[in-house]
Amino acid sequence: MSASVTTLGFIVNSLRFGGAEKHTLQLFNGLVTRGFKTALAYLKRDEHLLHEADPASGPVWCADFGKGWDLAGLRRLADWVKGNKPDVLVCVNTYPLFYGHLARWLCGHRCRVVAVFHSTELPAREDRQMRWVYRPFFNRSDRIVYVSAAQRAYWEGRGLRHDRGVVIHNGIETERFRDGYTAQEKAILRERLGFATGDFVIGICAALRPEKKHEDLIEAIARLKAEGLPARCLIIGDGPRRSAIGAAIAHHGLDRDVAITGFQADVRPYVAACDCMAIVSHQVETFSIAALEAMAMGKPLVMSAIGGAAEQVRDGENGYLFPAGDVGALTAALHKLADRRHCAELGVRARAIVARDFGLDRMLDRYARLLGEDLPEHGGHEFHAP
Repeated sequence: MSASVTTLGFIVNSLRFGGAEKHTLQLFNGLVTRGFKTALAYLKRDEHLLHEADPASGPVWCADFGKGWDLAGLRRLADWVKGNKPDVLVCVNTYPLFYGHLARWLCGHRCRVVAVFHSTELPAREDRQMRWVYRPFFNRSDRIVYVSAAQRAYWEGRGLRHDRGVVIHNGIETERFRDGYTAQEKAILRERLGFATGDFVIGICAALRPEKKHEDLIEAIARLKAEGLPARCLIIGDGPRRSAIGAAIAHHGLDRDVAITGFQADVRPYVAACDCMAIVSHQVETFSIAALEAMAMGKPLVMSAIGGAAEQVRDGENGYLFPAGDVGALTAALHKLADRRHCAELGVRARAIVARDFGLDRMLDRYARLLGEDLPEHGGHEFHAP
């Protein structure tokens, strides 16, 4: 880094609950400790995570964008860019990147633009927008940060520039997600949930949305019970498919075997009460933070082999991968973890891998190296690989 302080301007769509939003706040709060000056703009007034923005890190401001293309919002954002004069605009995902480039151009402020991208496969409408609207803005950015190697390969295969990409995996506070709960505390929570100490409890921590495919796990629980295992399931979260998932539970006769916690601000006690965790999504999980949190708490993971899953789960070492939608393979993987000794051994390895490779400090250090490089004026220059 140069002797002068580098100013970072973060632009994110909103501060709703979500992985990209939490990741942005990690960077906003954490990079101040690496010597940066930071400011954060969010485009839409969805503020569930606003309390997580540390006031000491810098100003946080909402541009109050409406629906669709918002020219008035763009003018406000351009004034914010002009007022803060960031050395680097860090734009998170497609919509903020589009407006970040336009705002920089509109106010005449020359600065570097770094795109941080969290998505892989997009719904059809968004995929068309990516091809015809957003792709040129990615390719005009100075760097494109992907959160998994699989994601980078996917998008570079669809026209994003090879010479601009770098992978920086997500990171978490590994000490915060250390399992420090006593056996008694776990037993009390299990009893409250309707589970016994000797039950094999499989957890899933994910919003109750269609792409998360909780029904696959429910069917796998029914198959494990048919094989004579004391399998139970703890669904941590809430969402629009709660009633449909409840119907699937009733259909398999698992009303006493599956518990749904609803939304939990702190999921750690519930993850700690499980023997292992599962992620059974059909839609790509680019690089799951929920997976990292579960592994940090010493839980082996059974995960559908899509997106960046193979960069997190090493089959047979800290968990198991299975083809998405293959309930038979999911059931077989979970059956292996019903062996308590084997489950515990993989859990220890899961914790060690996260602590070594996916800690928050490691992630922040890589972003600091990337964003703090001394570069010439904007316009065709390249970042060096961190």
